[in-house]
Amino acid sequence: MEKKFVKRFFIQSISLLLLIAAVVILADPFYHYHAPAAGLKAVINKAEYQCIGTIRNFKYDGLMLGSSMAENYNNRWLDEAFGCTTIKGIKSAASTADLLYYLGEAYQNHELRYVFYNLDLSALSAGPEHHFAGAGMPLYLYNNNILDDVNYLFNKDVLFESIPYQIAVSLQQDYDEGTSYNWAQYKTFSKEDALLHYERPPVSDEAELGADRQEAIDANVSLLAQMAEAHPETEFYFFYPPYSLLWWDSEDRAGRLEEHFYAMGRTAEVLTAFENVHLYNFLAAEDIVCNLDLYMDSMHFSADINRWIVNQLNGSEYLLTEQNYEEELERLGRLVEGWIEYDIPAYFPEN
Repeated sequence: MEKKFVKRFFIQSISLLLLIAAVVILADPFYHYHAPAAGLKAVINKAEYQCIGTIRNFKYDGLMLGSSMAENYNNRWLDEAFGCTTIKGIKSAASTADLLYYLGEAYQNHELRYVFYNLDLSALSAGPEHHFAGAGMPLYLYNNNILDDVNYLFNKDVLFESIPYQIAVSLQQDYDEGTSYNWAQYKTFSKEDALLHYERPPVSDEAELGADRQEAIDANVSLLAQMAEAHPETEFYFFYPPYSLLWWDSEDRAGRLEEHFYAMGRTAEVLTAFENVHLYNFLAAEDIVCNLDLYMDSMHFSADINRWIVNQLNGSEYLLTEQNYEEELERLGRLVEGWIEYDIPAYFPEN
């Protein structure tokens, strides 16, 4: 009798585990095994968990890469503007190597016609190695070891939170799958918000550009150039996003302006030499940068600006070329000097 009970308990336990695994595999809310199935929509709101799966398993020929600065693009805007199918490769505070890891994974099974790359200046100064292991990422979703998939298949949060949420959102008729990772709808943007979320740093007396930073920038630019050279079939659209006046104030006080202008100059010098590369400088978009009502903090702007950027990528107003990049960066330098001398002090009269 006892042996039958143990056998029955064992069989039932195994059956339950198999059922749980089957439910997770079928729904697959992190898209670790496949694209949306069983009539479910692409409900994408957790970049660290879902990004690598979508890159590996979705069908697309356009890829938007970036940090949180790139989350509020609607993929459909790019699809309509460039006649492609776009998904996002997002990592908060991403380094250049982080994003190029995503890009390398995309090239494993996809032919990319377009890459849209949000070029954060801080990423150009970061170390030229990806930071997934040290950033608390769920590495069991990133590696190719099926044994540690138990962390996904038998995860109560996946079973009782992610899957029900995926089903509930899929049932919403007006859910827009193009708004992957979008958070702008939950935030407010105003001068008051921008100033509230800006903590002005003290003035630094450190050197402007250290040798280690210069080496990191050179290494990262080289990585970008290698990717562009290796894939002449892909049109690369790199762009510097329009950080606000407050960001420039922060970087000036921290002694990083020389570092950033070196990064921009080096990037432009190298990337504009490629026929399949288009480099845009939205840092010089003065009507945006100087309007704090468009921001929620010193960097992050409203989705209206994301839409505006997509529209500009088909034009030449902010395009840097081999012939004009030096002049354009000099013009940006003069703008920054003016903002620091005249515009920014108005927000901090006590200083």
